[in-house]
Amino acid sequence: MSRNQRLYDAIRQSGKRLEDIADEVDADPKTVGRWIADGRLPRPALRQKLAQLVGVPEAVLWPDAPGVAYGTSELVGIYTTRRELPPSTVSSLLDTAEGHIDVLAYSALWLWDTVPGFVERVQVKIARGARVRICLGDPDSEAVRLRGGDEGVGDALAGRCRLAITYARGIQRVDADAVRLSGATLYASIFRFDDDVLLNTHLWGNAAGDSPVFHLRRQRDDGIAASAIRSVDRVWAAAQPLPEG
Repeated sequence: MSRNQRLYDAIRQSGKRLEDIADEVDADPKTVGRWIADGRLPRPALRQKLAQLVGVPEAVLWPDAPGVAYGTSELVGIYTTRRELPPSTVSSLLDTAEGHIDVLAYSALWLWDTVPGFVERVQVKIARGARVRICLGDPDSEAVRLRGGDEGVGDALAGRCRLAITYARGIQRVDADAVRLSGATLYASIFRFDDDVLLNTHLWGNAAGDSPVFHLRRQRDDGIAASAIRSVDRVWAAAQPLPEG
């Protein structure tokens, strides 16, 4: 068994001490320590309670645990709106990603606003060899103009795109090809962390933050998560490198 880094990160980001967690699930602190250090699997009821305490889905904390929700379906979780997606979940996915981090969205400002040290953490991932692709909306594109109209915010979306570009330059500084701009019409914002994919649908008239998010885990090449990753590949291939600023 190996260390459960996801559980450790989730507990740390929740602000709780190991002793607090042990007390709330009625377990010995040494037992909780073994769940982390040795990767031991808590009983189903304890997994559910732990996940609620730290605000991270069970399938993120124990992706290989047996059961209907694990291993037999790509669907890890559903959030009614993106605003209900806990930043700690994104942080945990970011911390555990080793090979691939993709962002395909018009602006995705919420990443910079809610995930602590997002740019710095992505920079570390790049330094450790991860491939990072941040594909943002071209603020001067027709697609961004139309999407702003659909959401009822007009030119404000283009403004958010420009602000996101400013933030993304911190990532561009450590990898010149990590940030690109696209004028493609997006039907969903896609956030990939290795095999985990957050699919934020775009509903007409809704801001992305008010639309559902599906947390998927890739299991096969013809599945939903793999299809979403191929969509990122296609948009990325046609996107333009962000000019140095």
